[in-house]
Amino acid sequence: MSNKVIEAINLTKNFSDNLNVIKAVRNVSFSIFESDIMIIFGRSGSGKSTLLHLLAGLETISSGKIEFKNHNFEDLSFDELAAIRRSNIGFVYQFHHLLPEFSAIDNTSFPLLLNGENKADANEKAKIILEKFGLEKRLLHKPNQLSGGERQRVAIARALVHDPKFVLLDEPTGDLDRETAEEVRTMLKDYMLDSKAALIIATHDRNFESISNFQMTMDSGALV
Repeated sequence: MSNKVIEAINLTKNFSDNLNVIKAVRNVSFSIFESDIMIIFGRSGSGKSTLLHLLAGLETISSGKIEFKNHNFEDLSFDELAAIRRSNIGFVYQFHHLLPEFSAIDNTSFPLLLNGENKADANEKAKIILEKFGLEKRLLHKPNQLSGGERQRVAIARALVHDPKFVLLDEPTGDLDRETAEEVRTMLKDYMLDSKAALIIATHDRNFESISNFQMTMDSGALV
């Protein structure tokens, strides 16, 4: 039985400014399997973030196809796609997007609550993963009481707490100092050793090569 997680087939995304058509993603095709860690390198504006948004179902496709666990994204309703995203996909933005009024444990448990888990169980799972990420003393701290590296670790914990099959990270160390970035890479590697999830990281950080099993480069919307 195939352990393929997601496949992109001739994936294209166009944007229009009424004068020109911008091809942000051009005919991208690849397959990702369980436990794969794929790194996408590329300069700013190369289309990396747009590609991740397409793979997460956060942007509509102009042409091509995305298949996730035998589901074609184009055949799914908005609610069906949202349900798959909540239960199977984790997404980490470059800038954490934590809810400012929520503590670290509440931010992390939020996806579980959306999936219908009771608060006690959700908080226990959030506590466990935050402890794995070295945040056991920050559970009740709000984002403005955390360092940049701590906020990013909370964001990563939030993306992983529901045991997704597929995790996308957009420049996860782009706003971090060298030491904190190394901590984040190590924690991600350790998590992947215990998980069969597939991971795609869009980054400028060449140090991610050490935790990946293959790398690609994006240029002008195409993988080369």
